[in-house]
Amino acid sequence: MKERTLRGKTAIAGVGETTYYKHGQAPASEFQLALEAILTACADAGVDPRHVDGFASYSNDRNDPSRIAAGLGLPALRFSNMQWGGGGGGGSAAVANAAAAVAGGIADCVVVFRALAQGQFQRFGAAPPVATVSGEPALTFPYGLISPAQRFAMRVMRFMHDHDIRPEAQRAIALASYHHAQANPRAVMHGRPLTAEAYDASRWIVEPFRLFDCCMENDGAAAVVVVSAERARDLRPKPAYLLGAAQGSEYRNAARGHNAPLYATSSFTTVAPQLYEMAGVSVEDVDVVQSYENFTTRTSPAACS
Repeated sequence: MKERTLRGKTAIAGVGETTYYKHGQAPASEFQLALEAILTACADAGVDPRHVDGFASYSNDRNDPSRIAAGLGLPALRFSNMQWGGGGGGGSAAVANAAAAVAGGIADCVVVFRALAQGQFQRFGAAPPVATVSGEPALTFPYGLISPAQRFAMRVMRFMHDHDIRPEAQRAIALASYHHAQANPRAVMHGRPLTAEAYDASRWIVEPFRLFDCCMENDGAAAVVVVSAERARDLRPKPAYLLGAAQGSEYRNAARGHNAPLYATSSFTTVAPQLYEMAGVSVEDVDVVQSYENFTTRTSPAACS
């Protein structure tokens, strides 16, 4: 059987970020933020922006790749891709899509990006202003399961029950997050530490989430440059080689009406084994885990890398 792997074939050669703002407070348009992050990533990689020939994004980014290509003056665009699904897991999947495009010969230099400026559009994740709904929302909206916090709360309550997790665990995660923000001058909550007393006194949003358990929404943009492993060796910074990527969902994970067989999971029962197999490592080999945590008790499903 042919080996199916991306291991060692591509690398992230550059990273770019804009300033991060509290949601709705970005002074520039999403398009401007996207261009700024892409140009910064190319400068970090030592790549001429006009040599980019592909873009990958996720979570319903509104910046059309052809428009970005025109804004950057690209001679030609050879690849563009949008990962279905929202949240942080989609970012890892977008990197996987970019790596697949490079490894498969579709493009030579793909930029993965995401830009968000909520003051110019509806608040991300807010209840949609519609008069009718269909699909899963028709089974949940009438009962008040509309916002991400409300929908995630159902799964989290089940997970905490199944694994006997106490509320103190949520507080510890929130306090740790705010603690690390104090060491990062670019963090939105830098200079605004959180105490256990303030956490305990904060208002309920939806059980089991208090105010400081909920997603810290930001505006801004970020981008990474993905090239082949061979090309990365000739670029200025030391590249980060991609060992593995996996995306997908387990059996009936998105079953309608919150009726999945493995309701309190995020598809890691299938995605995680695929990831470790491709990367050629085990859990014991991992020294650092960095995961997108949109709430103190829930990581995003769909992808890891």
